[in-house]
Amino acid sequence: MNRTKYLEYYMDSKIYSKNEVQKSIDETKKEFPNRQIDVQVHLNKFGVYIITFTFNKKNSFIRKIFIKLKFRKKNNLLLTENTKKSKKLKENKVQKRFEKYNNKVYGQYKATHTYKPY
Repeated sequence: MNRTKYLEYYMDSKIYSKNEVQKSIDETKKEFPNRQIDVQVHLNKFGVYIITFTFNKKNSFIRKIFIKLKFRKKNNLLLTENTKKSKKLKENKVQKRFEKYNNKVYGQYKATHTYKPY
């Protein structure tokens, strides 16, 4: 899932000159010093500068390895035997904690000894 992020500025050409537009581009680049940024400037038919900043992700070898390792871990959990065992273990842990702190069995109704019809 490679999601690229965009940032757009709209500046009126009657108010802002080309130098002011260039200054705003430089200031924005200074705000994100560690990112790779591609800049596109267009002047539309209404006389508005559209400045589009595209932030590119750094694709490194180490990052690809971490992504592959994450997928391997998830695939191991999808096996039916592992999920059944893990569910039983989780249920036993919850049951033990509940009995430890409340001295009651989880899921058991409270004995009120009164009958209340609807």
